[in-house]
Amino acid sequence: MARPKADLDSLAVPKDGGDARPAASGPEATAPKNYAHTLSLRLTADQYRRLRRYVADQEDKTGKRATHQAIIEAALDEYLTNRSA
Repeated sequence: MARPKADLDSLAVPKDGGDARPAASGPEATAPKNYAHTLSLRLTADQYRRLRRYVADQEDKTGKRATHQAIIEAALDEYLTNRSA
């Protein structure tokens, strides 16, 4: 006898809707970026927890939706700008 599948619909949050917060504003929000490469980032459980807390804090402060992608891109841009001559 096959096991019945769990109903997870009540737990799922669609990525394309259902968020009451306004979308992020700024140049990156007005036009989609033309990404040429995809990278994977491996994080420890502590790093991921810190990232999630930081994103939630930024959303609370600004009242706008923030994504891990946007936070990591901004951090990388700042790092590379500070390291460049």
